[in-house]
Amino acid sequence: MSNHQSRKKKSLYIFICILLPAIGVAAFLAAGLRDRTADSLPPADGKMAAELAQLSEGTYDSVLLSMHSSRYFTEEDFLTYLGQTAFVASRPLSDVEELSPYLDCALGTGSEISHVYLCLDPGLLWEAAGKDAKRWQSSLTDHLYSYIRKHPGVSFEVLLPYPQLDYWLSLSSEQLDALVTAYRTFADGLYAYPNAKIFFPGSQYWLMVNPDNYEDTLFDANELITQKLFLLSFCDAVYQITPENEDACWNAFRETIDREREAPTRYPDLSDWCLVFFGDSIFGNYSGSFSVPGYVSGLSRAVTYNCASGGSSASMGTEGFFDFPNVIDVFFTENRLILNDDRQILYPDEFEKDDISSKELCFIINFGINDYISGAVIENPADPFDIGTFKGGLRHCITRLRERFPQARYVLVSPTRLGVVPQRQAAALTDYIRALEELSQEMDLYFIDNYHDFIITEDNLSDYLPDGCHPNEEGRLGMAVRIMDFMEDAVR
Repeated sequence: MSNHQSRKKKSLYIFICILLPAIGVAAFLAAGLRDRTADSLPPADGKMAAELAQLSEGTYDSVLLSMHSSRYFTEEDFLTYLGQTAFVASRPLSDVEELSPYLDCALGTGSEISHVYLCLDPGLLWEAAGKDAKRWQSSLTDHLYSYIRKHPGVSFEVLLPYPQLDYWLSLSSEQLDALVTAYRTFADGLYAYPNAKIFFPGSQYWLMVNPDNYEDTLFDANELITQKLFLLSFCDAVYQITPENEDACWNAFRETIDREREAPTRYPDLSDWCLVFFGDSIFGNYSGSFSVPGYVSGLSRAVTYNCASGGSSASMGTEGFFDFPNVIDVFFTENRLILNDDRQILYPDEFEKDDISSKELCFIINFGINDYISGAVIENPADPFDIGTFKGGLRHCITRLRERFPQARYVLVSPTRLGVVPQRQAAALTDYIRALEELSQEMDLYFIDNYHDFIITEDNLSDYLPDGCHPNEEGRLGMAVRIMDFMEDAVR
């Protein structure tokens, strides 16, 4: 017997004989955090029959079944990103037994199903099994493992829950130990099957920490986050756990929870602020709760507007429709500029409509990367307000903002270090950083130097900049934290 097999049997023994009886109702329904339990699930009122009829009458490549909300898992995403015609069941499963009618229908004679996607909750499965270890194991064998074994040509891909941090922190240490053991034992049972994969994005701090990543319950992510997890799990297998990486995954998860339990991370309260973000793709390529403004809003409760756009520069280029001077022109009109991802630049009168006139106003401005890449001239000595130059574009735009909003605060944010070097360089990136610092002193602006003083360094570029330029989720969270801390420490 291999060491891994021995460890799996030992883990299962502990789970059945010691830890499972300790889980209890409170482990999963603690402090009223769950608004859906095995007892409160909708009855089989015909919806299952209707879904089974739809599944049997259609031709599908894949099926998705979930114990939590499947609202944001869309057929369009399966088709666009995986090339699969998918059936997504909208009725939440109450237990593993409810898998069988769907799987019998999907995998029957003549089936063309190649992938089965399952969002299963080991906690709810234990609850549905009456907290009985024998029933738990029997249910999994009859209603899950048997299908995986009988259909070796079908890929079964299982996504574990990824609840908000508050859920995990609501559990006692004993409850948390038992629940993590349930997750691990459930995963161990699937490793025996070559056609089964299991994913756990729930260990990601960037995901669990932001309450705005979730809707309705602490378990159901919003639309943008769900799509992100779909891509990182089912498409790219970033969050797949295997016998080789499971120890590292679960240990990192427990370290995060233990750290937050013992010394919770404190984020500034900026609920009395309205922050308007201008910039390039570092702010603008991401929308919603996992953008830099989204993290700031979710963690500090500030009102945020994201008016940044990918590809934009502070200097006005020949085709600079989204460059800062043009964006400011639109910002001061009552027209709306539709950006590539359907977000809209808000004009100043929108502030009053959104009832934020009582809040402090601050503009967060982040430019420099595209000016550097395009080789923009830093300054025209003959015309300080030359919008064709880096400093001239910034002077022009900030001056116009100050004329309209004289009481507002203004923060310049520099680019981070980069892992890519453009072929055309009129100046070094550090020259643009220096220009930002000089402009902040000249115009009495606040300045955040993310090049020289930030978590992204020359030694860890690949950890935060997967493409050498744009920060990943951890990088954007770090940038948001830097802005929040700066607002609290320097701008108030």
